[in-house]
Amino acid sequence: MFSGQEEYFQKLLVLVKKEIGLYTKYAVRLKENGGIRHIYNTKLFRDELSNVMEDAFAHMDRRSYGMEREALFGEWQKFHEKAYRTMKEGGVFLAFEYMLIKLGFNAFQKYIACLAMAPELNREFERMYSFLQDDLAWRYPTLDLCIKMYTMDEQEQNTLIHQTFACRELLCCAFGAKPATQESELAWRFKLRENLVEYIFFHESDLQGRKGEYCLKFSDGETEPACNINNRTARNLERRIREADSLVDEVRLLFLRGPFGSGKKLQISLAAKRQGHAVLFLDMNGLVHKKTDQMQEIACDAVVRALLSNAFLVFVHWEAVWRGERRNRQAAQAMLRRASLFFRDVFFTVEEGAGEDVLEGEYPDGYRIEEFWLRFPSIQERSMLWRTFLAQEGLQAEEEKVCDTLAAQFDFTPGVIQEAARLACRKAAVKGEVTVGTAYLYQACQQKISHKLGERANRVNAAYTWDDLVLEEGPKELLRQACGQITQRGKVYEEWGFADKMAYGRGVSLLFAGPPGTGKTMAAQVLARELNLELYKVDLSGVLSKYIGETQKNLREIFDEVKKSRSILFFDEADVLFGKRVDVTDSRDISANAQTAYLLQKMEEYDGITILATNLMQNFDDAYKRRMKYIIRFTFPQKEQRAKLWEKVFPSKMPLEGDIDIDYLADNFELSGASIKNIALNAAFLAASRQEVTGMAHIMTALQQEYEKSGKILGKAELQEYYVYKV
Repeated sequence: MFSGQEEYFQKLLVLVKKEIGLYTKYAVRLKENGGIRHIYNTKLFRDELSNVMEDAFAHMDRRSYGMEREALFGEWQKFHEKAYRTMKEGGVFLAFEYMLIKLGFNAFQKYIACLAMAPELNREFERMYSFLQDDLAWRYPTLDLCIKMYTMDEQEQNTLIHQTFACRELLCCAFGAKPATQESELAWRFKLRENLVEYIFFHESDLQGRKGEYCLKFSDGETEPACNINNRTARNLERRIREADSLVDEVRLLFLRGPFGSGKKLQISLAAKRQGHAVLFLDMNGLVHKKTDQMQEIACDAVVRALLSNAFLVFVHWEAVWRGERRNRQAAQAMLRRASLFFRDVFFTVEEGAGEDVLEGEYPDGYRIEEFWLRFPSIQERSMLWRTFLAQEGLQAEEEKVCDTLAAQFDFTPGVIQEAARLACRKAAVKGEVTVGTAYLYQACQQKISHKLGERANRVNAAYTWDDLVLEEGPKELLRQACGQITQRGKVYEEWGFADKMAYGRGVSLLFAGPPGTGKTMAAQVLARELNLELYKVDLSGVLSKYIGETQKNLREIFDEVKKSRSILFFDEADVLFGKRVDVTDSRDISANAQTAYLLQKMEEYDGITILATNLMQNFDDAYKRRMKYIIRFTFPQKEQRAKLWEKVFPSKMPLEGDIDIDYLADNFELSGASIKNIALNAAFLAASRQEVTGMAHIMTALQQEYEKSGKILGKAELQEYYVYKV
């Protein structure tokens, strides 16, 4: 047995030198001066054409050649047998020999590989091959040279040529494809792929499993998750893998389909671990923009690496190449052809939302297809996942029920929940906190949401709380109930079973109706802050289009993005669209009714909160009102409410004179909350510009200016004792 790889390679080089010596002895004819006169079947010079036309064996002792050839074949056989025993019985790993065995090479293919390996061990062989092929650029053996060195019998050579081209795909996996040139196919130069040379010399390095395009994971690094909601799918997958032996000469393509973070790669990793395999993930997103030949070469490297590592081969994001350009699909078919040379089961992950079919029902031809769908977690499962992943990070949530709230508000998959929990825990750890604050958790959730809603709507900062909202108790209670429909949906829909009776329309739609400045936008901000959600304001007048179908397209894009963000959608000036239904007299009337119906449909499909705001409640059709879950009326503030608004409008840090008469302001001026805020802000700027403390003089000046906006001039009857501040 070999003591190690060094002795093994030393013996390999000895045998290759013997091959070159044998070929030179019988195939090369020299001139009297020692120069090359003729190399068997190789044209050197025009004046030696007659040499080529001679009987190639005329100068050769055929019997001696045959005996030496057979003896050297015997040495090769003993060499490979000795290497096999060294690995099996001696426990010494010989990477190159192992590669030949795993690739399933026959005697001639092993012969080619050994000739190609020699220059990687000693560059003198590059010069030898150049000499034998009469071309300094040909430093690696060609198919032509390999065949001639293997046998000088022309019938056997023809047989080897046919056998080699029949196994072209297999040889491409080890040596790469022949470049497209005008040279003969026999000019195929055999140079081992770079990744194989790296494997032979550096197979123990972790870097070999972490290429830019693929990632190799070993089974001992994968732990069983504490909470695997798709455990049944994992068991079914494992069972089907075990049944692979019952399939006769059939390659299976096993597709795991589901949304991002649903655990597709996890289930394959667990199945691989239970079968004692590693797993190699090849991300097709990283290949889709490369040239076709580059895609195939990278995939080929990954296929061979998976084979050598006893790993499951997984094409991740298969939809990236399969549903794209035609050339990508053709490259994908070529990848599968090479994978099917070595694997009975090939795995794929397909990222798609619930009810989607991104593959459009089309699959690679000639294979057996099996599919496994990973379901979306329920609210209760999401709550359990939050607790599990926080516990794995060694921390607990600051508020006990926040996991239930997060689960109800964010439709996250297990993978996204794990990433968000890890992110929140890192923030808490940096601050040296022993629990994870609610703010950290919500910030982490918002960071994990990717959407482009800001291109279609304006984000509104949710700065107000319940204390800032001055409303009658009735409307306030309805707002609290709307919040409860989000925070308690897990209990009502799942624990109490209403999900079975409410398959559609679980979202919360609200209609805010009231004069301008009465708190509709502020109420939306309060809801957003209470639920820790983003608030986006959409101006419907900017969404409507005179072109038929364009309005629906704009609305569809808005709702597609809001589903990703789980934000609150606030449609201002909704009366632009939600007027009384019109009688159909022309195509424009049909379009107007269709636009309204489409928006209502999208509101019902969205599981979050959508708010319509209007200043003209009387213009709303009763049929539209009935489709709203809550109608909240915002009335003009009464005296008591105006007093509260004046008390709350000035920040605590702001210096104020002691002469501010809140009772007078509330009794005598019927102002909306927005007008009171404008007056307070303008008074503050007026005082600041005069380097004074804000007092009644500044407020009365700002108040008169606010009334002048609507064309009303205040006189002595309204200003009373503050007439001295008449502007």
